[in-house]
Amino acid sequence: MTVDLPVSLCMIVKNEEEFIATSLKSVRTVLGFEDIVVVDTGSTDRTVEIAHEFGCRVFDFKWINDFSAARNFSAEKAIHDWIFFLDADEEILEADIDALSRFIKDDRNVGVGTRIELTNLDANPVSRLYNRTQYMLKGIIHEQVEPIGNKKKILKDIPVVMNHHGYLPEVSEKKGTHERNARMLKEALEEHPNDPYLLFKLGNAYYYKDLDVALGYFEEALKHVDDFSLLYVYGLVECYGYALINTGQYEKALEVKNAYAKYYDYKPEFRFLTAHIYQNNGLFQEAVECYESCIGADIVDYMGITSYLSYYNIGVILECVGMIDEAIGVYGECGDYDPAKQRLLAITT
Repeated sequence: MTVDLPVSLCMIVKNEEEFIATSLKSVRTVLGFEDIVVVDTGSTDRTVEIAHEFGCRVFDFKWINDFSAARNFSAEKAIHDWIFFLDADEEILEADIDALSRFIKDDRNVGVGTRIELTNLDANPVSRLYNRTQYMLKGIIHEQVEPIGNKKKILKDIPVVMNHHGYLPEVSEKKGTHERNARMLKEALEEHPNDPYLLFKLGNAYYYKDLDVALGYFEEALKHVDDFSLLYVYGLVECYGYALINTGQYEKALEVKNAYAKYYDYKPEFRFLTAHIYQNNGLFQEAVECYESCIGADIVDYMGITSYLSYYNIGVILECVGMIDEAIGVYGECGDYDPAKQRLLAITT
């Protein structure tokens, strides 16, 4: 059974003609939302024309360097109280409409979907569905859904998966995304210098450009975290761990693992990070056990950590310690994963 949901899709745009048609088509075909609000902040290309072609209701908004202001303006224009917000460079891949219908029976809920970053196929939780009578967006950049008044935010997973083109190098370079984000985040930090979320996001803005700078922001952010159950905090810890590995600071990465395992060891993603840390510290038995604990875990996994990536890393370890026959068997579990096929070819010919 499928149902028509009383949910409005809200999108803010500027010069998105490259992606917006694909994004809107995915909304129409996968989510089936009838009311789509597109708020344009100054496009000079065909973005607005394309939005009209898809039957969207389009409004103009003068850009004031505040993403939340634009988001909240779009929500004000919606027909329904339930708001799902999406960027024009995102595409809905799959959704369970019947489950969403049950979800929106409680207007205190905030729906957390899964976004796949096409830069690395990383799967991240993102808050996207909320009721405007209970919540609004806050923060001038990397805006968050926050309660109206003194209420508690109730986060719940929703069966919606989307992908994101915007951080692909060719896209972000063309749009100047990282430079814009860094500039706006620094402006926000002038007013809130100890905000761990802003510090984390500023670190992310430098992650693919200058890891040493990113590490500084991650470390500063962690000094000010007081709630390790927040969604973004795990992302902060994970990014910090991989940044340490990628800069060769293996012993320090092990210290990070030891400090935060009590919060996150239940997560396969953290155990996969832990396995990498063990592996780079020469703790091969511990690494293999961690990789094995990830295999078959019940999570949304577009990176392969619950299957071929964990098998592959086990194979690398077995090969390194001279257990070639065992490595061959494990590589065989990786399916069509090219690095595993290359290793099999190298050690069997």
